[in-house]
Amino acid sequence: MGKSIGLALTIRLALANLRALWTTWAFAALLPIPVLLAMSRQDNGPISCLYLGMASAWLATQICGHNGLPESFSSWAAKTLALFIAVIANVVFFVLLGVTAGVRTNIPFPAMAAWSAVPALGLVPWLTIRLREPYTTLVFAATTVGAIKLISRIVARICYDPDYIEQGYIAGDWRTAKLMISLLWTLTVGLSIGLLFADSLKFKSTKPIAN
Repeated sequence: MGKSIGLALTIRLALANLRALWTTWAFAALLPIPVLLAMSRQDNGPISCLYLGMASAWLATQICGHNGLPESFSSWAAKTLALFIAVIANVVFFVLLGVTAGVRTNIPFPAMAAWSAVPALGLVPWLTIRLREPYTTLVFAATTVGAIKLISRIVARICYDPDYIEQGYIAGDWRTAKLMISLLWTLTVGLSIGLLFADSLKFKSTKPIAN
């Protein structure tokens, strides 16, 4: 019974957060759309996914910091649920619109879009809670993802011949850069899941603040 009540409260608080931030949510959903629709079909996929990732990360800082940063597990869980609902809905909307517009990418477009939003679900909230400043958080998050990409390229350089660049082993094409892309996605997703789990343990061990 207690768990059911707690779940109902988490859902209610999450929906309350989304209602309060519906204009922010809508702006984040619409931000990458002009790039997706305005550029040529060969170029708009990767660049619009980059905008989707930035919009999702910004949305994460806004939801996480709404009415103050979380200080209890119930508050953290509600904000996390609200964030998952908002980001997943935006990604689905983005993918459906991209597929309808005939977007062409060397990597499956839905997978590319989903990966772009992954840092917003784990890495960005973790940084937001600790840095307490949205724009600093976005800079550190972008730097972290950039470092992961650099590590993936270094591994590709170690594993392949010196002409690895000419052979496309670090290109954005799944047909030639399977190692780099797999490592990049695995490290990014793994880091976000790990930080999400770390925050879960942190807030579960936090004692409720007495009134």
